[in-house]
Amino acid sequence: MSIGIFAEVYLVDGKTIRKAPRSEKDEDIRPIVREATIYNIIGDHPRIAECTSRGRIDYIDIKYYPLGDVASFRREREISPELQEKWFEQLIEAIVAIHRHCIIHSDLDLRQFFVDDDYNIRLGDFNSSQYPGHPSLGYEKATHCLPRDYDLPNTTLSDLFALGSTLYELVTGKAPYSELYPTEPKDIIQSSDPNVIRACAERQHLADPEVEKRYINHVFPDLSYVYGGDVILGCWNGSISSAEEALHLYKHGPY
Repeated sequence: MSIGIFAEVYLVDGKTIRKAPRSEKDEDIRPIVREATIYNIIGDHPRIAECTSRGRIDYIDIKYYPLGDVASFRREREISPELQEKWFEQLIEAIVAIHRHCIIHSDLDLRQFFVDDDYNIRLGDFNSSQYPGHPSLGYEKATHCLPRDYDLPNTTLSDLFALGSTLYELVTGKAPYSELYPTEPKDIIQSSDPNVIRACAERQHLADPEVEKRYINHVFPDLSYVYGGDVILGCWNGSISSAEEALHLYKHGPY
């Protein structure tokens, strides 16, 4: 299907997505081993993408979800209020599930969640994730990133901050402060030319420091009329300290 930053990704037999290292270099092997290890730790869970190669670490087989990821689904189709409510809750449930294993996803956003055949959502893409004794291999993009010392391990709070931005993305259809980023033409977005990709990334990164500055100063997008705004704000400002607390607030209100 494609060649990514560190992995080759294939559709096998129309039912399975296979991810394998792009090369034998350590930098390409480590993310695959990390993701395979995370799936092995979590096991089967209704909020987690179904891994069919558990026990292996040299490649990863994930069930193919034809409905795609939530970001694409949300962008291309109208979603009903009922579906939005269900997915809002299920996003949080997925984070509850991984945090119970002391796993920090470290790269949360809406494109990391997939829509299954029953219109439930499942979290995947654990190639940067952190688990006990193994610091993360990366961190979130600026719109979803808690400003912090990036030389230190990621934390529950950094994942919760990214969860807040992901919930905002679900409800509004755009990332926080997306208006600060240039809108690229479709031919630029889909280009495989390394020079075009690099130039696009450089333009995108010009806005990152401004977003980080706003987050440091606790200047967040207006949530006055945003569904679930109390949960989103709690994730952003640190008043919510666990995914379980976020789920309780969403379902039942404050403790």
